[in-house]
Amino acid sequence: MGLDRVVKGISDKAESECREIIARAQAAASSIKKDAEEEAKKVYEAEAARADQAISKMRQRELSSAKLEVKKSRLNAEKDVLEDVRSEVVKRLSALPKEKKVDILNKLINLARKEVPTGKIYANATDAELVKGSGYEYGGSIKCIGGIVVTSVDGSVNLDYTFDSILDEVWAANVKGVSDILFGSR
Repeated sequence: MGLDRVVKGISDKAESECREIIARAQAAASSIKKDAEEEAKKVYEAEAARADQAISKMRQRELSSAKLEVKKSRLNAEKDVLEDVRSEVVKRLSALPKEKKVDILNKLINLARKEVPTGKIYANATDAELVKGSGYEYGGSIKCIGGIVVTSVDGSVNLDYTFDSILDEVWAANVKGVSDILFGSR
């Protein structure tokens, strides 16, 4: 029986040590699991923050890109409208009644005479007969909406009083104002 007690004592001690080892192992496993969960939570939060930031940047880029496209489309539409307005002006200038055209041509001839008293006068084919009695030698027809070009006898002075060049100057000087009237000032 003495041996049974010794065996029982050793067995009880071994069981006790086993329980302690298992308890320590379970505590260590629990601590490792807790640490791993905390680390996983930190990694998840950091990745979620990076993803949110990336999404925010992507949205901002898309919004900026969309705004730029809208602005580009609006500017193209405004340009088209301005081109239509200019085309309408050209159309109206081309269709001026004869009396009005004669009046304008006479004013342009008088203006030219101040700088070039003698020389050659050019006009489009439609207006040729209207300028032939101007006192200038008729130099031929030119391609233009209307108006005149006067050149001095020696060719040193060339006055371009065509509707085209006048319109170009007036348009360049006033296109911003026209744009503001049509689309509002910005």
